[in-house]
Amino acid sequence: CIGLMLLGLVLMAVRLRRSGVGFVVLGTALLWVAAMPVTARVLLGSLERQYPPAAMSSIPSADAAIVLGGAVSGPVPPRQTVELGEASDRVYHAFELFSAGKVRAILISGGNLPWFTATEPEAETIRKLLRSWGVPDEAIITAGTSRTTAENAREIAALWPSLGFSSALLVTSASHMPRALASFQKAGVPVTPSSADIRVVDDPLDPLDILPDAGALGATGDAMKERIGYLVYWMRGDL
Repeated sequence: CIGLMLLGLVLMAVRLRRSGVGFVVLGTALLWVAAMPVTARVLLGSLERQYPPAAMSSIPSADAAIVLGGAVSGPVPPRQTVELGEASDRVYHAFELFSAGKVRAILISGGNLPWFTATEPEAETIRKLLRSWGVPDEAIITAGTSRTTAENAREIAALWPSLGFSSALLVTSASHMPRALASFQKAGVPVTPSSADIRVVDDPLDPLDILPDAGALGATGDAMKERIGYLVYWMRGDL
């Protein structure tokens, strides 16, 4: 959108006023539409509805819950404690699965991206969080070198034969589940989806939902990232 606006300004500067105004208007309109809450709800909701959450009583039992990173941040100064991100529902859902006896172990996959300044892998940060909630050390397995969803799947696939597990519940955000599940299936890990972090709820539409909102723009961006990521993974053979 910004590119279209800048192109329009350049065209206007070289006396192509009509074309320039058209590009500026187009960029502004696209940005407005992308920032509307109703747009975010449609795009993100269509992903989340593919693998909706289930009541704990209807979730099947498995040997382990596989929790993907991207949920918490370590105590990077000046923080003194773990920072719970928007997707930290993933970690709590895994804790609930363990507490309910649905799994006997929690397997965490998640390293740090190169530009992050955390001193330890995210998987280790999540392990400490689960321990503080009462999950015993022997029930937690960490794999902290992967940086992407595809690497998560390959990292777990490499560990899988040595773990003695035959089934797992894959725990990640509902909007991320389509790409994550396809990646783990491609890697040959037998997983059943167990979604968390539901962002689109059944609130009635409001007239204000057509006005631009920064949070909605972020949600639209997240939805587009998942769709583009799925396409890229398919092109690379990761799905």
